[in-house]
Amino acid sequence: MVSDESIQATVYELPRALPLPADIETRASEKLLPEELLAQNVSWFCQLRWLVIAILVCYGVLGLFPGLTSYFGLRLPGIWPFVIAAVLTASNVVFMYFARSKTSASMTLINLWGQITADLATLTAVVYFIGSLETNIAFAYLFHIVVSCVFFSRTQSLTVTFMAIGLFAVCIAAEYILKILPATSIFAEPPFDRDTPSALAVLALNFFLTIAIWIVVWYLASHLSSAVRERDYELAETNRRLVAAQEERSRHMLATTHQLKAPFAAVYSNAQLLQQGYCGELPDEAMQIVQRISSRCRRLSAEIQEMLQLANLSSTSQESLPRTKIVSTDLLLWCISQVDPVARERGVTFKADLRPVALVGAEDHFKMLFVNLLSNAVNYSHKNGQVDVSCRRGPESRPVVVIADAGIGIAAAKLPHIFKEHYRTKEAVRHNKESSGLGLAIVKNVAQMYNIHIRVESRAGLGTKFELTFAAPDENPEDPQ
Repeated sequence: MVSDESIQATVYELPRALPLPADIETRASEKLLPEELLAQNVSWFCQLRWLVIAILVCYGVLGLFPGLTSYFGLRLPGIWPFVIAAVLTASNVVFMYFARSKTSASMTLINLWGQITADLATLTAVVYFIGSLETNIAFAYLFHIVVSCVFFSRTQSLTVTFMAIGLFAVCIAAEYILKILPATSIFAEPPFDRDTPSALAVLALNFFLTIAIWIVVWYLASHLSSAVRERDYELAETNRRLVAAQEERSRHMLATTHQLKAPFAAVYSNAQLLQQGYCGELPDEAMQIVQRISSRCRRLSAEIQEMLQLANLSSTSQESLPRTKIVSTDLLLWCISQVDPVARERGVTFKADLRPVALVGAEDHFKMLFVNLLSNAVNYSHKNGQVDVSCRRGPESRPVVVIADAGIGIAAAKLPHIFKEHYRTKEAVRHNKESSGLGLAIVKNVAQMYNIHIRVESRAGLGTKFELTFAAPDENPEDPQ
């Protein structure tokens, strides 16, 4: 004989809803990056710039030791690494200040463009001092070109590419053609004589090859980024259409359900009149049929009511309902009184241990939440069973409500599916044939609306416990003072 304690309980926690950006449809149609992603890009650029500043400072410090620079065959850099590092530090502080300020998307874009322009200008200075054509430092421009292809449109990334080409060309022209700038390089001894025609030809070839590589890289990166971005926009548009279709289906279901409610109520009322002998005494066979009609109408009326509740909860207008502080004891006692008639029919009793805590929200929503949980606890309890209801203050002053029964329980494999609409286990159907399977779907919607954490613990044949942890009243921005 296996004892009840040896049966291991299964625990399931309802996942919380993840909010979607409110402007996703507008940004998808305008082909703009979400504002959050733009802000992340600005912060990411600032963080990466600290690494560049650290490299420049280290190179400047290296120049303070002539023995090391001569060992590697390098020229003493002088103070230019410190000057450029100081300029980058000052600009980075400004950019970070505006990045952390709550600004609009247009200001974030201006910040991003300002960073790219400043980086290209300082990079041109670094390229000049290191050696524009004697080294491969010019390929550092590719970093900004590729990043602009990822974050900007093809036109904008092409603008960044032309900015890089223009600055690099100005540096080359000032150094080699106009000779406004003196020739410089990090090498103590240049690798070749710049004044010979062959050397100038090689330098010119290197310049044009560098520009050609930049353009090819821009074309490939922008093409791939545009293809990925287009796919993202298509997915966003498809999601918008699915949401619109879902809303239309919900509206249609709500209208149809409203239209069905009155006829079923009329059929139920007329069946009650027949049962009460309004049209005279009915034969036993006729009375049985009328009782079945009455029972079916009562079941359908309850299901219609649950469908209306679920449709109303899914409506965006419900989010604007006023939220007030509600005393948990009064609310739970009222909900128990609503379920008590059914509990008496089944011989189920309530054991309440209620300590007053404050719940913040719409009272009607919490009534739907608790009535459905209490109804389930009663309907799936055994005859002459007991439902335990407790309310207390949990960790961090969060209200905790526990509703537990000793009924049929839920199998471990089926526990993650109980919050789906119209889902019912075979055991539940055998035990209670009148349920619609919408009660826990209503519970799920209310829980996600108020960020309520639900923990379900169940053992097949031994009962189920729902533990609801609410947000503390002071955590709710709409909490009245």
